[in-house]
Amino acid sequence: MAGWRDELVEAVKTKAEREAEEVARHKKRVAEALSAAELALSLGSEALRFTGEKLKEKEQAVELAEEADKIRLALGEVSVTLELLRESAVVRVTFADGKPREFDFAKDRHIAPPDVEEYIGRRALEFVRAAQKANPW
Repeated sequence: MAGWRDELVEAVKTKAEREAEEVARHKKRVAEALSAAELALSLGSEALRFTGEKLKEKEQAVELAEEADKIRLALGEVSVTLELLRESAVVRVTFADGKPREFDFAKDRHIAPPDVEEYIGRRALEFVRAAQKANPW
């Protein structure tokens, strides 16, 4: 339990001091969340690679572009992009030209990497269905 001295110390802090403490807390949360976000990126990347392999087995002209912290799977006009924003521990998933879905591991501590993998898997399934509808094989 905080005593009156601790409360007084807290009460006299300047706005700049409070903001600096909040920035430090946020950096610590991001650093702690980054390992989970990296695992989510790894699992999601594997899901996209698996999807690409299955499409190649069907002799489809699938493109898999990998960069540091980003992977993009494309077939014709349809694409799925997965990226990790390290400065905020956010994993962003973009399907086609839609609004990106963001998984903020620093803010939402209940998110688990397998949740992201499942989401990517569902988007990969939509990706295949949309590509097959646009250009049946």
